[in-house]
Amino acid sequence: MYAAGVVPLGAESIAELSPTRIIEFTAPEQPDKPPVISCVAVAPTGTLLATAGDDHLARLWDARQGELIRRLTGHRDWVRAVAFSPDGRWLATAGNDCRIHLWSVTGERPVRAMADPVEGVFALVFSPDSRLLAAGGFEKKLRVYQVETGRQVQELDAPGGDTRAVAFSPDGQWLAAAGRGGVVRLYETARARLVHEMKGHRLCVNALAWSPDGKRLASGGEDRAVRIWDVAAGKLVATMPERPSKVKSLVFCGPERVAAGGSDNLVRIWDVASSREVSRLVGHTGTVAALAWDPASETLVSGGFDTTIRVWSLKLPAGPMARK
Repeated sequence: MYAAGVVPLGAESIAELSPTRIIEFTAPEQPDKPPVISCVAVAPTGTLLATAGDDHLARLWDARQGELIRRLTGHRDWVRAVAFSPDGRWLATAGNDCRIHLWSVTGERPVRAMADPVEGVFALVFSPDSRLLAAGGFEKKLRVYQVETGRQVQELDAPGGDTRAVAFSPDGQWLAAAGRGGVVRLYETARARLVHEMKGHRLCVNALAWSPDGKRLASGGEDRAVRIWDVAAGKLVATMPERPSKVKSLVFCGPERVAAGGSDNLVRIWDVASSREVSRLVGHTGTVAALAWDPASETLVSGGFDTTIRVWSLKLPAGPMARK
């Protein structure tokens, strides 16, 4: 059944879910000014959680106990992106200081720095085999690095100079990127070439998410809509109904569910097949800037401008609505 805190709103209404755990924290040097959380990532094992924000720090947490393991220092400005490698060895961080750091998940200092981009970085993603790291931000290009050496191995054109989201497909064949202008671009990884320019958003795209099978891509942004794309055809196949909030974060929670974090402090869970909003996760008091999904435990983690991390159980009962 749903997590404790579900509020039945009637047959035609949307269930509201409360978090199973809340993690609150403050910066020790500024106890009266908690940091804004701009990014969150869950390790492949589901045991570690990384967060970062405007206090120039990244933090590593015990995801099960909600306890701080260590603070990662080295950035000189707002940290905008954190990402775990799929093999669980590495954590990458980047932000406004034009630095990309690679950390061992067991270490306290960066293992290496990637070749410095010219402008700030807003988005990071590892390839599924953990060999590559892609970065996008305030340049008119995407940079792809070799993880073991830190060397840049590819440079892809990204018109607009404002990339807000990058995402490798589950098989590593494609790299998706989007940002200012509302165009979702799809690149073939092996040949470093643009394959599709998918147009449908009216405004900036803030978030991208691949379906587990890699056949569909979800996008969302300032125009308040979540759109679903058929990757092979490069065509729009579904649009979730617009809501009165900007979409700031996205993640697939299984084959047919997409979670969307918004500027109205809510996380909405959409059933893709029916384009229906099936539940709302309530409790944040600031924009939900980041989402991460742990498929093993069917747990969603959210981070927001209210300086909290919230953990949600999304296990569904057996039946026609239980798509796992």
